[in-house]
Formats: sequence, structure tokens, C-alpha cells
Amino acid sequence: MGLFDFLKVTVKDEKKAAPRRPNPSNGPSAGSANVIEFDGKSFPLAGVSHKGFVATGFDGSLIPSQTARISVRIDDACGKFSFAATVTIEEVKGGSVSGAWNMLPPEVEATIRKYLQIRKQKTGK
Repeated sequence: MGLFDFLKVTVKDEKKAAPRRPNPSNGPSAGSANVIEFDGKSFPLAGVSHKGFVATGFDGSLIPSQTARISVRIDDACGKFSFAATVTIEEVKGGSVSGAWNMLPPEVEATIRKYLQIRKQKTGK
């Protein structure tokens, strides 16, 4: 240890730009925050219907025929709503997971159907 080690000088490099925050408007899911959440993890929804869902980017933490309690959050140009549901995992394959709703309240099922109708009108999908 040298005599002047306590005098640490840092010089900011003017050419080095400050790190940017990611802009959600130009990401791969621009304008969409459709996810399922469970156990503190969230996975992007690839599709949702009145029968079930498909999510991508899955880590394999659920297995087929397992029952799980999840939260679903839809927030895009076609609708904004969220609900909790119990699902049965049907298939886990290639980083994706699909599940079927065990029982949805009629108002949640109606909301999903209305969302799908609006999405079909806007996107044709």
C-alpha cells in the first residue's frame, strides 16, 4: 500500500455515453405486456383463449398434468385486464408451456371472448 492510495481519482470519459434504459416501445413486444405470473416469475403470453393459454420463454418449472395457480395480465392495444386462475398444465415443450383453465368465472370468460373479438378486428389474427 502506497502513501497516497487513499487519493483515488476517477476521471469520467466524456466519449463514453451513459447507459440507456430500454425503451418498451421499440422492443420485440412493442406495446404489449401480456404475461402469466406464478411463483414470482413471469412469462410472455403467446396466446390466450377462453379454453387456456400458451406462454413462451418458459423455464420448465411446471410439469404436464400439474395444477397451478397463476395470474394473467393482458395490457395491449386490444384490451387491459388481469385475473387469477387455476390451470392444468397440458404441455411443456421447447421453451413454451400451454395450460387449460380449470374453471373461469363467467365474467372473466366473457372478457376474454370480447378481447379476442377486438384483437381479431384490429389485427386479423
